[in-house]
Amino acid sequence: MSFLSAIAVISLLVMFPVLLSLRKTGVPGIASFCAACLTTALAASLALTAGIAPQWFHTVIGGTLIAASGLLLLRGFRQFLARPPLSAWPTVALLATVATVLLLFGDAADSYGVHVLAGTGLLSLICFVIGATILRHWPKERAIAPYMLFCCVMAFLAAILHAAQAVTAATGLHDAVDPPIWMTAFMATGLMIMPLFFLGVILMLHGWLIANLRHMIAHDDLTGALSRRAFMSAFEQMFQNASASGEQTAFMLLDLDRFKQINDLHGHAGGDAALVHFTATVRGTLAGRGILGRLGGEEFGIALAGASRLDVADIADAICTAVRMTPAPAHQGTKIALTVSIGIAMADPGDTLADAMVQADMALYEAKALGRDRLSVAGSLHAASVASARALAGAAAQMRAAVGPVQKLSSTG
Repeated sequence: MSFLSAIAVISLLVMFPVLLSLRKTGVPGIASFCAACLTTALAASLALTAGIAPQWFHTVIGGTLIAASGLLLLRGFRQFLARPPLSAWPTVALLATVATVLLLFGDAADSYGVHVLAGTGLLSLICFVIGATILRHWPKERAIAPYMLFCCVMAFLAAILHAAQAVTAATGLHDAVDPPIWMTAFMATGLMIMPLFFLGVILMLHGWLIANLRHMIAHDDLTGALSRRAFMSAFEQMFQNASASGEQTAFMLLDLDRFKQINDLHGHAGGDAALVHFTATVRGTLAGRGILGRLGGEEFGIALAGASRLDVADIADAICTAVRMTPAPAHQGTKIALTVSIGIAMADPGDTLADAMVQADMALYEAKALGRDRLSVAGSLHAASVASARALAGAAAQMRAAVGPVQKLSSTG
């Protein structure tokens, strides 16, 4: 047993710095997990002092440490799963009660049974609660699902093993066999199950970090919309799936109107607030019917599959209305009026994403030329006005350049 205890202690002491290194990452519950790992290592190390320390020391300190490690583990899992943490005073009162009971019966002849019932029995109950907590509040993030399942299995397995150890101690079965083979097996398994449990915790926390990093890479840090790269990847996948089933894919290019004036009037903080509010408004109006990404600055993109031209136009019109009717909150209770221009392109199977984006860009240009705060669909009746508007703008520039020298000559002559 001392050999297994040494292995358990070494394993836990190796895992403790790994857990400690995660404290600056902001992983929820990490402080409780660190304390639980250290407490479990101390409890396991008491088996190495058998024959050196007095019996009451093993009974009181060992049982209290076992109960404390379980409570710390439970606190860590509740914090990780965004549940209210255990209250401090009831936890302290429970540990004080366990220590008092162990202290009163520490010198009794059956102190081993009291130690197992008070410490191991309580740990069994706590491990069962941990497993039930994981099952009830299972996280939505799939990246950590295998590790959560591993922790759940370890929690229930630890609960069963410690409960069996407590029952055999309470019924006196540990003295029925000489040597106590079953109790030795229970204790050995109990010693090794906790390092495996903490291994699952470490894997779970690392999975959470990886999932968060992936989310940070794939999403814009200000608005929470997909980043340009992630949006284009999702758009391409959507387009391929729609093309395979013979459906159209819609692409909407959104541009927040007069955003430079918003920055000039309300500062960059006001501009950021406008972008955040705008994204939330668009996402709420979209209601999961497509993917939303920030393509750069005040320009956003929306991709939808399987929707008709009329349905897409209705969604875009609803977005324009929602943005217009819900101004963004600014500092000191002021409001920032917002409008958006939207260009829409429908991509048929066999088209390319580049063509769809070019058509949406031309439609957006038309919406801006027609006065902003509106939508324009590529290929609609107004599509020809894009070229006309550009031609008129070019002709006006040439006229201004030609009239300037004539006016200068007439004034000098």
